[in-house]
Amino acid sequence: MNNKTLILSPMMKIYDMVPYLKNKNIKFECCSEQDAEIYLKENNNYYNVTSYKNNFVKYQCGELEGKYIDLDFAYLKDLSIIDYRTRLVLFKMIIDIEHYLKIRILNTIEEISEEDGYKIVNLYLEKDFNDKERPKRVHESIRKKVSNEYYQKIFSKYDLDKDTKIENIPIWEFLEIITFGELINFFDFFTKYYILDDNKYIFILREVNKLRNAVAHNSCVLCDLDKKDNTHRVDTLVINYLKDCGIGKENRNTKLSNSRIRQITYTLYMFNIIVSSEGIKNNVKHDIIKLFYGRIILNGKYYNNNGLLKSIYNYFDKIIEKNYKENLDQ
Repeated sequence: MNNKTLILSPMMKIYDMVPYLKNKNIKFECCSEQDAEIYLKENNNYYNVTSYKNNFVKYQCGELEGKYIDLDFAYLKDLSIIDYRTRLVLFKMIIDIEHYLKIRILNTIEEISEEDGYKIVNLYLEKDFNDKERPKRVHESIRKKVSNEYYQKIFSKYDLDKDTKIENIPIWEFLEIITFGELINFFDFFTKYYILDDNKYIFILREVNKLRNAVAHNSCVLCDLDKKDNTHRVDTLVINYLKDCGIGKENRNTKLSNSRIRQITYTLYMFNIIVSSEGIKNNVKHDIIKLFYGRIILNGKYYNNNGLLKSIYNYFDKIIEKNYKENLDQ
């Protein structure tokens, strides 16, 4: 039983936010107090903007102990905008990963003589000793979409509004009505059942899905970049990918120990692996280059004294230079 007492913080008013930040030694020299209040009121909320402050160092001793060193509100505002632009690009990439994962499944099934597109779905929806809750989970997830007009063409064929077993849905329709997370679960089952090499991507895809959920809900991605996850697992495929980018072991270990950096890295890797359209690839590459070598460095002087953010930028610079800039078709 958890006996920890939850302390509820009162909601902070706009006019209280600036004094509170100033008390933490956050300055308002590059961005005035008035402009900061307007930004907080009209463009972003206090929680989101201030979440980026954890990317900056604090005094460790003296009268300013626990307060921030060389941090202006403008830096937080800038990171908030960069984060928003980054989420847009990442979401675009993840949607493409999902689309081409479906295509990969369909193309593989065509090559399996014993598969008709119904068998594998029916097997997946049957009870599994390794995942006993799967049939119930999938059925409930599908039924939640019954009233959604975008799926009516599919659902009109099946008696899904009653408590009956869902069966005999062909793979090409099944893939359109399950979530990305369930798609990955199905891909795991499918590649194990037919003993396919593509199963090696499952762990990476699960990490991509974590990022997808955060991005889809507009959660801040570029915060807590110094936080370490000592229990994380690193995929060998990604290690070799980073080696090929010229990123050394110590740098790899440090960066991949942060869950956010790791998930972005895995997304960059998986996009190149699974998306087969050169047109789509080039479109995303242009977006990445515009963001990375344009908007992100627009106010680069803000971060001259921030070793953490400079190191992370250099890390992703190596990945983008090797896989997204160098191979871009003009």
